[in-house]
Parts: sequence; structure tokens; C-alpha cells
Amino acid sequence: MGGKFADRWITAIFSPAFALWAVLSVAYFTARGQPTVHQHGWLGAIRIWSRYLAGLPVVVQIALAIIPLLVLLVTGALIRLASLHIVRLLEGYWWPVLAVPRQFLRARLSRRCDRELGRLAELAARPVTDLSPEMLAERSRLERRRWRIPVDPRYRMPTRLGNGMRAAELRPGLRYGLDSVVCWPRLWLLLPDASRQDISGARASLYLSAQAWTCAVLACAGAIWSWWALPLGIAAAAAIYYWPVLGAARAYCDLVGAAYDVHRRLLYDALQWPYPANPADERVQGTRLTLYLRVGSRDSEPAFQYREIADASAGSRESRRTG
Repeated sequence: MGGKFADRWITAIFSPAFALWAVLSVAYFTARGQPTVHQHGWLGAIRIWSRYLAGLPVVVQIALAIIPLLVLLVTGALIRLASLHIVRLLEGYWWPVLAVPRQFLRARLSRRCDRELGRLAELAARPVTDLSPEMLAERSRLERRRWRIPVDPRYRMPTRLGNGMRAAELRPGLRYGLDSVVCWPRLWLLLPDASRQDISGARASLYLSAQAWTCAVLACAGAIWSWWALPLGIAAAAAIYYWPVLGAARAYCDLVGAAYDVHRRLLYDALQWPYPANPADERVQGTRLTLYLRVGSRDSEPAFQYREIADASAGSRESRRTG
């Protein structure tokens, strides 16, 4: 029991919930209304609290060790349950009461996207030999940003995360005629184990970053006792959003797009749908396949092409054993 208890404590210490409660605790005990820390300093206060705890009954000491762990576990579980909603909030799917700021931020970010696309078109129209090293670096940066921006302004979101996720969601439909909302759950069931593990890991990183952002925002509540908790929480939330959150989202979107690029044939195989004859025909066939999955069909065309369907998961496991 002691070993399991220690393992749980170690796991809890390296969780975002522990950082949240640590900031709130420090903000509370450094407030002016807490004389112990102000009079004796942190080391002196810890000695006083240690002597006080050592004089308590053993049952009370065990309870005081278990209760904080339970608080950390419950806090972490609640934040994990809200991970999907937190990510959607960061994407810009806000409540109707925030429609006005949402529209303002969406228009502002859309204008910035249009300027970047215009600048990219200007640089792409010039020969590479006429571009300076600074212009080449700018062109490379704008080309990477282009994949994170929906081309159609109607689909743009009020945040960079929302634009990146929306662009990745729309890309399979623009390239292959496959609507991600309809096709992705089916394709996910057909992906090889290695691909699903990579995508699951990227999604878990995105959710963990969103949980850390949530804890940074909640840590601002420590300003009730100490003013420094507010700027600290805001700075931490901004840093987490612009680096871990956006970085994990880019990795996740790239892997989902690669899954369509490499494994979309598995969807045609599973549904016995005829293969596209060429890239132009692929968008037509993909659109028809999406419509078939969405509403079904009673037409006699296209004719199903029954063929052997390999178990992608079993095949990947067998290849790893024999490789």
C-alpha cells in the first residue's frame, strides 16, 4: 500500500493539477493575513508545521497525507473530463453570449490571413533567383502558415488553433472529396496500429496542453490573496497556448492529414467502393462515397467491387514480428 501510495503521489506531483494547487497555496500562505510565513519565512514556517504535524496522532497524519492526494486526483480527473470542451473553447466555439467578440476576433484574424496569403502570392510570383535570403525565409514561413488557414473566409475561426484545426478538417474534402466529419470515424477503425498509436499520442499531447492551459487560467484565482498570481497565470496561459497547445495541434493535424494521404484506400476497400481512375475522378468518387456514408443510397450505381480486404492491424503486427 505504501508503494502504491508513493507512486500515486509521484504521478500527481508532475500533473497540471499539482501546479494549480501549488500556486493557490503559495498565494494563500504569502497573503498578509497569514502571519506564520511573514514572521518566520518559508523554512521557519515549514519547521513549525512539521513539529505540529509530528505531534498529531498517526491516523490524523495518514489522513492529512491522503486527503491532498485525493484532491489532486479529483481535480485532475475533472479537468481531463473537460479536455475536449476546453480544446473546442480554444478553437473559438464559444457561447452565443460571446458572439460579438467572436465576430470581431474572427474578422481581425481573417484580415491578417488575407494579408499573409497576398504576400505569399506576391513572393511566389517572383523567380527564386530574385529573392533575398530574408525573402526566402519569409516565403517558407508563409507557406507553412498557408496550411493552417482555411482558404474560404466563411470557414475561418477567431483563433489560430481554430483555423489550424478547421483547415485540417477541410483539406481531405478539397483534395479527395472525403468529408472528415463523416469519413474520419470510419477510417479510424481501419488504420494500422502504428498509425493509430501515433495519432492517439498526438491527441493526448494536445489534451494535456489544454489541461495545463486550464490550470494556468484557474491559478489566476490566487489573486484573491496575492496580486502576483494574476499576471503569473496570464503569462503562463499565453505561453502554454502559443507553444505547447499550437505545437501539439500542428502535430495532430499533420498526422490526421497523412492518414488520409496514405490510408484512404482502406475506406474504399472496406465499403467495396470502386477506386478512382485519376486525381480528378477521385474528388468525384470521394464526394459520392461521403454522400453514401451520410444518407445512404438506393441507386444501382456504382457497382460494388468485391475484393480481398486485409486486416491492417493484423498485417502491421505480423510485419513487426517478421521484420
